[in-house]
Amino acid sequence: MGWWTQLGQLMLLAILLGAVMTVVESVLRTIGLHSVIMRIPIIGSNFTLIISILMMWVLNDSYSFSWLSAGGLTDGWAMWLHIVASGAIVYGFVPVKDAVVSMISKGFRM
Repeated sequence: MGWWTQLGQLMLLAILLGAVMTVVESVLRTIGLHSVIMRIPIIGSNFTLIISILMMWVLNDSYSFSWLSAGGLTDGWAMWLHIVASGAIVYGFVPVKDAVVSMISKGFRM
């Protein structure tokens, strides 16, 4: 895969993370747990990162980044580190996705 493919893959995963966060926060507000979870010091401040990691775990490594692979290691720890790193990369890519969407919506005007 070329780097353009992986860039597109990251864009789609960042868009998916936004949709997943909307649904999760809506469900938590409906059952009344959103404010409780957001008050927990470490969980509340990193909630989107946690959901991003869980999203990558649920996707079951179907979105594998070749430059992130651990050399074909399949033991539990290497796979968990791969999932956490993938989730963190997707979480960190959200501002890039927002900038690209903003640029496209403005029609590449300068």
